Amino acid sequence: MSPISVAIAGATGDLGRRVVRRFLSPEYFPSQVAEVKFFTRDASSAASQELIDLGVKAIETGISAESFKNVDVFVSVQGEGTSLEERNAYVKAAGEAGVKVYIPTEFGIDYRKLPFEHPVWELKLAHDTYARSVSGGKLKVVSIYVGLFLDDTFPVGTALGLDTPGRVYTSVLSAETAVSFLSRDDIARGLAQLVSRVRGEEIKVETMGEEEAKAAIKAGNFWVALRYTMGYGLTDFSKENANEIINPGESIWKWKTVQEYVEETKGVAPENKQLRRE
Repeated sequence: MSPISVAIAGATGDLGRRVVRRFLSPEYFPSQVAEVKFFTRDASSAASQELIDLGVKAIETGISAESFKNVDVFVSVQGEGTSLEERNAYVKAAGEAGVKVYIPTEFGIDYRKLPFEHPVWELKLAHDTYARSVSGGKLKVVSIYVGLFLDDTFPVGTALGLDTPGRVYTSVLSAETAVSFLSRDDIARGLAQLVSRVRGEEIKVETMGEEEAKAAIKAGNFWVALRYTMGYGLTDFSKENANEIINPGESIWKWKTVQEYVEETKGVAPENKQLRRE
């Protein structure tokens, strides 16, 4: 898996700085994230210089397809004051440049289920709709809804009905309804983990036709015969198996997944384990 390039809008904000630092942590950089860039109107500002000193490349050329050149993932952590026009301009340029994944600035409630309208969430919904329509759907849009920012909840206090000094908590509707919270640091961790799964190169999936496969099998090709059983469904034991009898709920050991094995081996066989079968 080739390391990817990430571009960020809103990187100089509080959440943005946390996201940048997480991308630059040894866990991801440079093995999974090869390059981190950020958009800025003033690269000489103290906030921008702080990021530049960390090794982040500043993009000061404005919003254009050229500014997204060689970028695999675009992450927006811009504030609520960002206009719909600016948000749309970013995603349009990203789509034109061939960016693979776009993560818009959400990190709040799932506004798609709101029983009423509000300008803040109407703007987000309009942008989400636009983002998913650009580039003919080639740009994958991943919206992340976390609930409420844990770091803001108690500082906001009474605006959210939380009067801790007065020991009074006031709920709109039922006080029995559960509420989800996530800290900014955990949002940054989740973003980095998600983005690190994006591939930096294209994978081509091809299909061998049945006639060609059967001809190869008739000629004695064992590997094509085995691949035929895979395509025919004879190796799919995902629904009918005895896993729960042998290892109930993975309580005895954890089954190794294909993803885990590929991450360990990079998807290639060790030199001493090249299988041969004529």
